[in-house]
Amino acid sequence: MTILNIPYFTGGLSHMLPLLALNNKYNTSMNSYFLAHNDLQNFLKRKGVSCVPIDYFGDKTKHLKNRKQAIEYVMKKEKEAYEKIKPTLIIEDCSLTSPLIAEKNNVPRISIQRTGFFRSIDKSYRNPNHLHSMEKADSVQPSFAESSKTASRLLQNSKFDDQNNFSVYKSAKAKIIPGIPSLECLPDNIENRPSYFYSGPLFIKNKPSKNLLIRLGIFFELNKGKPIVFVTTGTVDKTPVEKYIEYFAERNYAIITTNDCKISEQYKHNVFYNKLLPLNYICKISDLVIHQCGSGIYHYPLITKTAFLTIGTQCYDREDIAQRLQKLGVSGHIPHPDDNPNYWNIFKKLMNKFEKNTLTDYNMMDRLKNEIDKTMANFRMEEVIKFVLA
Repeated sequence: MTILNIPYFTGGLSHMLPLLALNNKYNTSMNSYFLAHNDLQNFLKRKGVSCVPIDYFGDKTKHLKNRKQAIEYVMKKEKEAYEKIKPTLIIEDCSLTSPLIAEKNNVPRISIQRTGFFRSIDKSYRNPNHLHSMEKADSVQPSFAESSKTASRLLQNSKFDDQNNFSVYKSAKAKIIPGIPSLECLPDNIENRPSYFYSGPLFIKNKPSKNLLIRLGIFFELNKGKPIVFVTTGTVDKTPVEKYIEYFAERNYAIITTNDCKISEQYKHNVFYNKLLPLNYICKISDLVIHQCGSGIYHYPLITKTAFLTIGTQCYDREDIAQRLQKLGVSGHIPHPDDNPNYWNIFKKLMNKFEKNTLTDYNMMDRLKNEIDKTMANFRMEEVIKFVLA
């Protein structure tokens, strides 16, 4: 069997790591290839991962001027990848154009789908002005509707029309949910429920490098005895966090962050910045985590049993999970400033609860951690593949 893995083309590591995690579960017995740009291919090859010999969204895409051109480029590259390796199975993470390639060539498809694709949060929690995070990100990124229409025009022989193309994407033969039923809740009326498989979080636990440990050691020596807070908005989202970092610096916290913010000279020794960090390790050594609730990140503080807060980014796929976590009592949610002008007072009230140790229901956190462990242990990738090929 030959497998073609297609990540979301501008999703960065957030949509590559889940595919890599799955790859580790079947790689020993099947030929598996990844579609990635040249720089990332070098990284993957060092990990023993095979790649399609195509530079997918590398430097040559700087000429792309709009979404239509981006979609045309994606379709062209996916077609080239198919023709080069002739896969018998496609596994993709948010590649909205993949159904056109898969169906056109009668190749079964496994899709990684998160709660944003099958919203189940009560409507009272929803904000009609919010977008999906894939719609919000950089300018070359397509919206669901536009990608559907453009893809349909590009493949005139496909059997999809403009109206139903996204629903076709959602109806892959099998869907893997990278989470647990208590958080990634399926709607009661969802169609074809047996086609959904919970895998638990799909991430790779990276150990800190020697250089990172040395730098952190120096940082902790300078900030000995201070509580540690980890602040991140992931690799894509640009929601400002300077005000939070300034708040913690003024209160003598040691701050670790993936956000490159301007820091007052007097507080620079309080802040450790690195664009990418081993999240499991950092969450484990932190007293508090503040994150954007992007897919994957919210599992880490649950696994390490670290108190955490979520910040609003006006993306409903993140917001739904953040609201669910708050409802279960394991975190507090800070709305986006444009959603609630009282957001700062909400943050301070939540911090007061954290410092009084009343923010987190640790019994519930234990239950969620146990569910994560059990779901990951019980997930069998071979059963998903067998289901798809039946």
